Amino acid sequence: MENNTYNVRELAHKLKQGTISANEKAWLDTWYAGFNDEEVLLSASKYQNPEQLRESILSKITAQMETPEQPVRKVFTLWRNIAAAAALVLLVTFAALYKNQVLEVIDPAKQVDLVTAPGKHRQISLPDGTRIWLSPGSRISYPDKFRTKERLVILEGEAFFDVVHDEDHPFVIQSGQLKTVVLGTSFNVKAYPDQIISEVTVISGKVAVQEHNLPKSQQAIMVLNQRALYNKADRSLIKENYPNASKFLSQRTGLFSYDGASLQTVVDDLSHQYGIRIHLTPDITQNGFYGHINTNEPIDKTFNKLSAVMDLRWKRVENQYFLQPLSSNN
Repeated sequence: MENNTYNVRELAHKLKQGTISANEKAWLDTWYAGFNDEEVLLSASKYQNPEQLRESILSKITAQMETPEQPVRKVFTLWRNIAAAAALVLLVTFAALYKNQVLEVIDPAKQVDLVTAPGKHRQISLPDGTRIWLSPGSRISYPDKFRTKERLVILEGEAFFDVVHDEDHPFVIQSGQLKTVVLGTSFNVKAYPDQIISEVTVISGKVAVQEHNLPKSQQAIMVLNQRALYNKADRSLIKENYPNASKFLSQRTGLFSYDGASLQTVVDDLSHQYGIRIHLTPDITQNGFYGHINTNEPIDKTFNKLSAVMDLRWKRVENQYFLQPLSSNN
């Protein structure tokens, strides 16, 4: 609708561009106030009155507002759930992979070092429930919390192990160059720093022994009543049957039984049990001894018993002991 003064379309364009004058704006307002747009809309629609038209327009507007937003809300909710699930998976994965590292920061493991005095035995329990009988003059080191793949302990001397089974965490004893790996079994390790030969004897289960720096292909696998002998001098490792392996069940508490063992073998055991040096005259080293010795008793009593059975006499010179036949004139 136009009049003789202004063109409505031109004024609408100026209004949109912001170039309309005050007089033009006043005229346009007056024109729009007198224009019934509802009549124009109703004339071309199915609606019979302005109320129906307004209800329809309101419904369409509401539909247009909600329809695009609904998927957005669903997508947002979906992504929020995915993000929460991913965060949970990430948290669980992090906890599984880095739990030990986190625990080491919060509650770090401490290294435990134990040493037994000469003539003293000691029984200890490790964090996993493994029991160890530590022989006299021996040293063992282990963490107060096992958090690595291997349950590693370091041994110098001799100890009897009764290891709790844990397939995912092998129990490893490092004794010099000798490495002993077990899952759960009973065995004895004898690896004194001053001895050329180290021994690992199995009482039950299965044990793998190898030199620390050698591949697994060169290891010895032992079962009940077998032992491995490692020679430090030539780095040889041999396996042999050892029917008398059960003797370590009593030896772990200091009770030794001999059935014809050489006197040299006996005094070697006594030297480590009491932490002393014992000398034999060459003519008696291979004499066989039959009997029982309790190394928890004083050394004087042990020597008296040994001398009575073997027709020997003994003497002490400073911190060393000498055993010789009764017939000797020295």
